[in-house]
Amino acid sequence: MLYLNEINDENTFDLKQTKAFLKAIKGSKYECYFKLIMTYEISRMELVNMKWEDVDFDNDTIKVYPIKQGRNTKFYYGWDCKRKTNLVREFPLLPNIKTLLLELQERQLQNSILRDDYNFDNQEYIALKDDGTRLNYNTLSRNLRYIGRDNNLPQILLSGLACSLDNFICQKSHDYDYYRAWTRFDLKFKRTQTVYMNINLKRNKRFLTNLNDLLDIANQNHKSDMEM
Repeated sequence: MLYLNEINDENTFDLKQTKAFLKAIKGSKYECYFKLIMTYEISRMELVNMKWEDVDFDNDTIKVYPIKQGRNTKFYYGWDCKRKTNLVREFPLLPNIKTLLLELQERQLQNSILRDDYNFDNQEYIALKDDGTRLNYNTLSRNLRYIGRDNNLPQILLSGLACSLDNFICQKSHDYDYYRAWTRFDLKFKRTQTVYMNINLKRNKRFLTNLNDLLDIANQNHKSDMEM
């Protein structure tokens, strides 16, 4: 169990620690889940209730549905969670996240073919265990704790991962502004706000390329434009 008194006061990694974390999760079965949380600042409940229908691989968008929950209700600890469809958030599907999701989809398909004990009742969900059962939201918190312990990193909450990536990217303010615009506000909001009228994926390929490189920094052998 992760005790609150063990949490880093700032609940975030610094730049060096963020790099170490990205390197530690590279190639792991939880890499996709951690990077979804880091990139789109989604909660663990939103993640474990995310469905494949929420990802549009053709138009490169991903939808996130807030979860109706409360600690004193059965929804918080059970799987019978209600999605707030009227508050859905739509984000651009960044290239490296798209690749990770496609790899995850293929891995789940292979598991369904090779495992005799595979549970086919949950195929609509993204976050699954190898046997096809739903991934418990506490699993990610527990693995974040283990990664911190094994890599000499401070203990932080899952909610601190997005802040860690923010700190990593804001080394260049103009790139950081674009990053915030694309991954912290939904597309519907941007279409109605003047400040975002000139921001679009096609006109900002350089930024998206840099951001994609940043998220995959663990296997890079050279410095990107956004590195110190």
